[in-house]
Amino acid sequence: MKTRLLNLAAALSLLTATTVSAQTTTVPNGTLDTWITRSTLEVPQSWSTIDEAIKTVPVFGGLYTSVTTAKDAGSRTGAFAARMETKLDPFLGSLIGPVPGGIVLGSVDATAIDIAGSRDVSAVGGLPFTTRAASMQFYYKLTGANALADSAYALVSLTRTVGGSVQTIATGSLRLLPATSYSLGTIPLQYTSSLAPDSIHIAFASGFAVAPTVGTVLVVDDVVMSGTVAATRNAQLTAALQAYPNPSASGLFTLAAVGHDNTLANASLTVLDAMGRIIRHQPTARNSGPRTLDLRAQPAGLYTLRLDTPDGFAVQKLLKQ
Repeated sequence: MKTRLLNLAAALSLLTATTVSAQTTTVPNGTLDTWITRSTLEVPQSWSTIDEAIKTVPVFGGLYTSVTTAKDAGSRTGAFAARMETKLDPFLGSLIGPVPGGIVLGSVDATAIDIAGSRDVSAVGGLPFTTRAASMQFYYKLTGANALADSAYALVSLTRTVGGSVQTIATGSLRLLPATSYSLGTIPLQYTSSLAPDSIHIAFASGFAVAPTVGTVLVVDDVVMSGTVAATRNAQLTAALQAYPNPSASGLFTLAAVGHDNTLANASLTVLDAMGRIIRHQPTARNSGPRTLDLRAQPAGLYTLRLDTPDGFAVQKLLKQ
């Protein structure tokens, strides 16, 4: 347990070719105007705080008394903004060091903190969201004697659950520079799939440094998703893609793309039946070259193969006899 708490400080910092069109998509309580009381803490509705996550840690969570996230009446627009301040808890500070203030869209617990070992929030929190947004925009202030070195960050990820597993559709991050007045932050999203997302994950924290400085303050307001990115067909992969034998009597297919082996290997694979239901999903392949698709357990019929790459998708019909 002591080791877990010593590692907690770093983990808590997480709590770490297309066509673009212009439009704005709202984020649940992205204005951060609505606050509720949950488990004795005042928190922004639809969001969770690092303080809440710490309080779910067995035994030691009950000793934690700091409030690193609070509403701020000095908002850019509306009634409130979210104020995140790095603090040293009077009881746990000697074990875990300064705790950054932070908010995460959706719900989090101690388990979510434990698995957040990188600046990837695709497995942390999350709420329904179906737009292929081009970027995330927000306004922030960042102050403190060591604000730059503390590495305050904003993170965003779009995901989709395919075949029971969570697939990352797009990600983005931004290290925030000190700002004494509200400044616009923009995070372009980098897409790794042409699928539409079903969830959005967002996190802000006042410090991702291993030992952030007490007193660093991050204030965030008016979080929105901007623009849309339309998926495009990967013409080169589409032209090179072959599935054989096709039709297949056994249900075993070999996929090849001469001259585009790496693209094929790095593509995620989805198979849909004639009703449009996902019946098979494979992540990227470990090795380049032909890939094997096993549909032996599926009934005879027509299936749709879809390969998703950062440069677009390719589709091919498969027939099992």
